[in-house]
Order: sequence, then C-alpha cells, then structure tokens
Amino acid sequence: MLNGTSVKPFLKWAGGKAQLLHELAKLCPNNIRKYYEPFLGGGALFFFLGPKNYLLSDNNPELINLYKCVANHPREIIRKLETMKNEESYFYNIRNKSFFELDKINAAARTIYLNRTCFNGLYRVNKKGHFNVPYGKYKNPNIVQKEKILIASKLLSSRKIKLMDFREIEKMKFSKDDFIFFDPPYVPAEGYADFKRYTRKQFTYDDHLELAEIFTKLATNKLRLILTNSDTHFVRKLYKRHKIITVESKRLINIKSDRRKSRDVIIYANI
Repeated sequence: MLNGTSVKPFLKWAGGKAQLLHELAKLCPNNIRKYYEPFLGGGALFFFLGPKNYLLSDNNPELINLYKCVANHPREIIRKLETMKNEESYFYNIRNKSFFELDKINAAARTIYLNRTCFNGLYRVNKKGHFNVPYGKYKNPNIVQKEKILIASKLLSSRKIKLMDFREIEKMKFSKDDFIFFDPPYVPAEGYADFKRYTRKQFTYDDHLELAEIFTKLATNKLRLILTNSDTHFVRKLYKRHKIITVESKRLINIKSDRRKSRDVIIYANI
C-alpha cells in the first residue's frame, strides 16, 4: 500500500482482482512515480495501493462517468442511491433507462444501483450498448455503501480519469519509475467463460494479440509491467518471452458454482 491505507472498491466486477490482490501486491514496485491502469474495471488494485499520482482509463463510457462523478459529486450520488428500491419492477424500470439519455449524476447512481442489484454484479451490454443483466433477487444488496463511496472519492481525481482505448497507452511518454497494470477481459478458459461485451464492441482475440505486442514493446523499453489473464495455452504463447506465475482464484461471476474455481496467470516484466 503506497499511501498506508487500503480502500475497498465499491463495485463488484467480473475478473476483479480482489482474489489476487496479495499476490499482485508482492510484485508491485514500492517506488512508483506514476501508476497507470488502462482497463480500470472495479479498480481493486488501484484502491488497494492508493497511489497519489496516476492515470486511470477504460473504454467503457458508463464506467468512466461513474468514477468521475464519484470523484466530484459523491454525496449527490449517495442521496440518489438512498431513494432507490430493491424491487424487481423498479429494477427493470431503472435498467430500461438508457445511460446515454441521463444526466451524469443519475447515470452514475444507475450504474451503482444495477451493479448492486443485478445477478452477481455482472456488467454486460448488448450491441446497442443497453444493459441486459437480469434482476438478482438479493434480500439485502447494500445499494448505498456510503463510506466506501466517500473514501473512494478522496482518492479519486476526475482529472486523472480518462475514457481511452488501451492502445493509446503505447503513445505516452513514461519515466523509468512508472508502473502499468493491465487487467483486460480474460481469454475464455475451460470451465469459465469471461463475458466479453462490457462495451458495445467485444474484446476479441485480435485485441489480445495487439495488447501482447504493446506489452512486449513497453517491456523492451524497460517499463515495469504486470498483466493478468486466464491460464490458457493461447495466453502463455502470447507472453512466452515474459515471466509468468500461476495462481488459483475463484470467480465471483458465474451461474454454476462448480465452475467458480479457476487458474489465472500473472505476467510481469522488469520487476
């Protein structure tokens, strides 16, 4: 923990790093000048480390809007969440509202509400960008999470949060003490198929090929890097030039409980 405190994320997120945090923390350098995370998701590692100098990015406009609003308007979001109901008809009424037609605060509250009340906290949209996960039927989904949102808000700065494709990271200028953490949508593995559509466009095998090329180029430039993915032959082949460790994890997003156990890989360079 870079700043001496550990903040828990306020979102449940498929592929979230809560299960791997301690393994990742062992590898993360202590002297990070600037922290970069181009697949922000639930931000578990960022919140755990608590860096002061950072750039967080994602290609999901709904997610980026949420983090910017938590940074700038946490109490407005909390007040909105306090009015929202854990009822099935209410859930579908909120789900049917388009993120693109709401103002920023209402859109951010909607994102948190759906995340807490939908099935297993899964984030999935169709080709039109409409959220399509069913109601979760939880007795107490803890919709508001006031303390988590307020603490996260203190750590977040909207100026350091950007809507950005991961390919843009290759164009940036870095110093030798910078650190980049890549947590892309996982390659489907036996017993567990990570959802692919968290934006309108799926994350494809070609995207994974491009990401591996970028990772290798950055590693050649002596940048300190960590990347996580599923333990598959395809992933190991992509990153065979780099150091790889295998870790056991549990998937929080799956219908069949017997498929929750999984193996992940942590790939790293210059660490």
